[in-house]
Amino acid sequence: MVTIDRAINLAIDNIIKEGLNDIFPPFFEVDFLKNKAFRKKIFQIVKAGFHEYTLESSQIHPISHVYFPKKEAYDFRKAALIQPLDTIKYLALCIYIADEIEKAKPDKSRKIVFSYRYQPNKGYLFSPYYTFTSFEQHTAKKIKEKRVKVLIKVDIANFYERLNLHRLESILNSLNIEKKVVKLIDEMLKFWASRDSYGLPIGSNASRVLAEASLLEVDKFLMSHKVNFCRFVDDYRIFAPNGKIAHHWLSLLIERLALEGLVVNTAKTKMSDVSIGRSDGNGNKKEVRKRPTDQRPQIIVGYTGVIPTKFRSPKKGEIKKLKSIDVKGLLSSLQSSEIIDPPDYMEFLKAIVYSKKFNMIIDALRILDKFPQFTPYTVDMLIKLSDQIASNVRHKIRNHFTKIISKESYLPEYIQISIIRLLGQGPYANKNVLLITFRELRRSAGSYVGRALLESMESLINRGEVIEIRQYYERADPWERRQIIRIVNNLLTEDEKRPWLRNIKLHLKDDPFATEIFSETKQKDKGNKRQR
Repeated sequence: MVTIDRAINLAIDNIIKEGLNDIFPPFFEVDFLKNKAFRKKIFQIVKAGFHEYTLESSQIHPISHVYFPKKEAYDFRKAALIQPLDTIKYLALCIYIADEIEKAKPDKSRKIVFSYRYQPNKGYLFSPYYTFTSFEQHTAKKIKEKRVKVLIKVDIANFYERLNLHRLESILNSLNIEKKVVKLIDEMLKFWASRDSYGLPIGSNASRVLAEASLLEVDKFLMSHKVNFCRFVDDYRIFAPNGKIAHHWLSLLIERLALEGLVVNTAKTKMSDVSIGRSDGNGNKKEVRKRPTDQRPQIIVGYTGVIPTKFRSPKKGEIKKLKSIDVKGLLSSLQSSEIIDPPDYMEFLKAIVYSKKFNMIIDALRILDKFPQFTPYTVDMLIKLSDQIASNVRHKIRNHFTKIISKESYLPEYIQISIIRLLGQGPYANKNVLLITFRELRRSAGSYVGRALLESMESLINRGEVIEIRQYYERADPWERRQIIRIVNNLLTEDEKRPWLRNIKLHLKDDPFATEIFSETKQKDKGNKRQR
């Protein structure tokens, strides 16, 4: 069994490698952990917080949440914004028990569970051979087997949000895990859930370890009933020999999940005849039934989903299809529709990129009003390809988003964050509107908007604006405060910043990531002196 010292070190290694979570943009605080002296300091703080294994001794802070587009149409994930030090504590505790959870999962050789197989190596926590891709590949192979005639695709509705913490605690206590560790994890989760009994923080590897634990007994139940299945997190695939058994096995899964307080997502549950087109024993092929021409195929959203947030340039396999697209015709179709389908919008954007018709981007932005969930995806494309877009078009893009953030009375936080990111980038930069937005920012605006504004303005503002921003420090949250300290520290002269920094440093003893900003400057100064 891994020691708590080893668990803390693995947690720090993983955060350096993969960040605090996989939803928010990278945080500068993570870079501090690469400094050996600071890493040692953090290690000691975390270990000292575990000496009693209580919530009080661990000194955990409240968390906030931001809704980001989920990789599914019309759905969102409630991403957890956890303080850096608390993230390390949470991850260290989960790594400490991860070995026991892994032992309780079906053996890898059985190819049943493909999600987050614990195997730490070089900063990563999970095996690179058990992924969603290998899960899909295994499914594709299984449905070709002669005895498999029916495939069921099913997942759990709002899995992370509805996971019952009392049941999770009971499952952990049934394993060979110290009770005091289980108790601390349970208290931490309930504290973050505001004493509710449901929900894991979304976006962290720690929660992934616990999510796997929560399904251990469901897996064992299905295996005991000889159900032929595999899963990736809450995404199940059931391989049945006929329709009757398929329905029976699906019922078993539904009933067992109900005992854990979970339900399946009926809207995305699909049962398919995978024997169509396959030869029978006499050499005859089963007839393929044609779908009516006016019937759209049902979108079954897997782990990768249909709403990406990162733009990827067209691949070689897509280019042939893009060549045949009537871009203007597709635009006309999108403009005439009140509701657009995600694949159509993505195809339109990629067609613009491939054909280099960047003047049509403005048309794409107008269409975006019909499907705002694509804002992060579109903004990512605009930033990545900014050097290919003509300056007059970039100017129109800048004005378009400036108008939105200036005039709209309410914008979802994820849209605000995307626009702020764009307006802080080189050719699209608009310092004035970012400053105005920051000045008018209300505490109810969202958990991350203030931090995003400060990050976007850092490379744009002058001395007078830094002094103005400094005045917001007292009413800022910890994320914003660290960024304000960083701005003041980097952009004001030594004589001008020293008195203010000295005053606030007295109140930063419980935030080592904030005090490290001061150390970072000292190290830079020493380096500059050596170079001279």
